[in-house]
Amino acid sequence: MRFARPLKILLVEDDSLTAMAMARMLEMAHCTVTTVTDGEAGLSALADGSFDALITDLVMPRLGGEAMIRRLRLDWPDLPIVVLSASPPEDGIPGLQDGEGGPLVILRKPVLAGELLAAMERVFLKT
Repeated sequence: MRFARPLKILLVEDDSLTAMAMARMLEMAHCTVTTVTDGEAGLSALADGSFDALITDLVMPRLGGEAMIRRLRLDWPDLPIVVLSASPPEDGIPGLQDGEGGPLVILRKPVLAGELLAAMERVFLKT
């Protein structure tokens, strides 16, 4: 899958092997990927650069994905987000459902390339 234009993606993932695999999947789809390891670094990266979408884990050191998303929605309310989690909340993330801000899709880890790219396509179809 290729997107209509090259996308700039912020990937927030504390597991280095998972981050490398996901970054490679996205790069094969002609995305530019910036990877950071926790929510604090994710917020800093967002403040310093312009991104088309965020892909984030939920459980991370310093600042987890849910808290990071809540904070970033204040400044970047429409940013498309794909959440990755080994055990995602069954009812979604309270207060952060799709439609409450920009598009948000939750995927269960491990994620296959096709699943990740399909999720990216879904969040961009909703923007």
